[in-house]
Amino acid sequence: MDEPVIMTNPARCRDCYLCVRNCGIKAIRVENHQAHVVPELCILCGTCVRVCPQGAKSIQSARQDIEQARDKGLRIVASVAPSAPAFFAMNSFDDMEKALLDLGCFAAEETAIGAEIVGLAHREYVESHRELWPVITSSCPVIVNLVEQYHPDLIPHLAPIVSPMVAHGRLLKKKYGEDAYVVFVGPCIAKKAEMHEDSLSGVIDAVVTFRGLLELFLSNSVHFPPGESHPTDAPPEKARLFPIEGGLIGTAKMNTDILDGHMIVASGLRVCNDILEDIRAGTLKASIVELLACKGGCVNGPAMADVHGSSHLARQKIIEFNAGRQKDLHIAREDWPDLGRTYRDRKVYVPEFTDEQIQEVLRRVNKYTREDELNCGACGYATCREKARATLRGMAEMTMCIPYMRSSSESLRKVVMDLVPNAIVIFDNDLVIHDMSPSAETLFGCRLEDVAGKPLSSVMSVLLDDFISVRDTKQPIYGKAGSIREGVVTKYTVVPVEGQGLMVAVLRDVTEREKEKEKFSAIREETLQRTREVVSKQMRVAHEIAHLLGETTAESKTIFSHLAKLLEEEGNK
Repeated sequence: MDEPVIMTNPARCRDCYLCVRNCGIKAIRVENHQAHVVPELCILCGTCVRVCPQGAKSIQSARQDIEQARDKGLRIVASVAPSAPAFFAMNSFDDMEKALLDLGCFAAEETAIGAEIVGLAHREYVESHRELWPVITSSCPVIVNLVEQYHPDLIPHLAPIVSPMVAHGRLLKKKYGEDAYVVFVGPCIAKKAEMHEDSLSGVIDAVVTFRGLLELFLSNSVHFPPGESHPTDAPPEKARLFPIEGGLIGTAKMNTDILDGHMIVASGLRVCNDILEDIRAGTLKASIVELLACKGGCVNGPAMADVHGSSHLARQKIIEFNAGRQKDLHIAREDWPDLGRTYRDRKVYVPEFTDEQIQEVLRRVNKYTREDELNCGACGYATCREKARATLRGMAEMTMCIPYMRSSSESLRKVVMDLVPNAIVIFDNDLVIHDMSPSAETLFGCRLEDVAGKPLSSVMSVLLDDFISVRDTKQPIYGKAGSIREGVVTKYTVVPVEGQGLMVAVLRDVTEREKEKEKFSAIREETLQRTREVVSKQMRVAHEIAHLLGETTAESKTIFSHLAKLLEEEGNK
């Protein structure tokens, strides 16, 4: 599998670290302010996809592969997970089957067929392997990934039984031929990696999520639901309840009494992780432990995120759907396919770091004492030391520390505000003052503490139209001259702060310069006037002399006119 299951769109990743905070195993690497999933660390729970507010995390698509298989004329056989009624408005499986046939599938069946035999296989295994109690169910690929990568010493407790997807896939290959193109449709993105596992490969040809299938329906003009359905009269099967908590144990027809301590059902990664630790410690006394990574079961899988309502509502939909009359799923024992699988140790080794190395990272973010370690968790890590270790591993960046960045920002603000001679005023789109530099306090003759939170008009009554124009047009003003009050002239620049609802004005007092400029203009005008008088007088004298001498005045007039022009041009410079 060349393409990763979960990808990041850099244009949408916005430095929020929400995926880091919610990733239970910290499989997110932040590099150049972008959060990327590290495939070798990820267990494909899909939490990062679920929580990303900007939709920066996307799931590998099987749409092109499925359409190509159809265009090649391959016999596409769909295996639809029993959680489908929680996503699609189905009256019966007949609705889904017809829509898939309209899409170009050769056949469509319920994955619950595989779930039934997998549940029964678990019961047989538990009864015959008491020495391996507690047995951990193996139907959730995320749990399998969690054990293989982070608890490989517990692999002997994993039931060596394939998931319902693989069991059904093997049934479909047997029924429709090895050349059948089997597509699994479900709510789990971990299935996209499970299909490539060494002991499972070659059974499932493509995995598409419910959302992906809906997109296929829409792009191919397939209407869902296709119309009125006519469900069969056969009784319901417990296998269709497989995607909810306790579904496997119920399908296996084991005792589902919650007071029976020999059978444990748990969902949610944190709880599952705690149970695995209890198994390692040898303190958990149970025969079978059904672990589901998604809270509430597969009905709350990552590909169910677009479904309106809670996981409890999804559970209710599954139960109500299967309370109706559905097709019988029973498969005779002699018709079972091979349900065996193997596991491999994929332990994630985390390097150890010395206390001095950790201290050095902490010092770089101004944490010199234990009191400086706030352990606020804003970066996504529980403690400052965990974040320091992540930094040393190349998983985190210094800038992820919010208190450090705030402190640095405030320090920079103080340097800029205190040292820059120009007046700086920060105000919001309502022209309410937020901050100003000491130079601005001097220019306006006020103190920040007295005007903070007050309208800008409280310190100046002019220039406001320009500031409003910047707010409305988002177009800055650079180096424009204007008076803030009588006798005070400034050159000012006003720029909007994108995404903050703020504007910054930088004003420079040019009053003395303007006075000097006016003084110079007066002197220039006086000089030009006197020059014109001298030229005029000289012209009269030259005319009289020329008259007495009988010479023309043309040449003298040209010379003096040129002189007057040069003097005027010099004055304008």
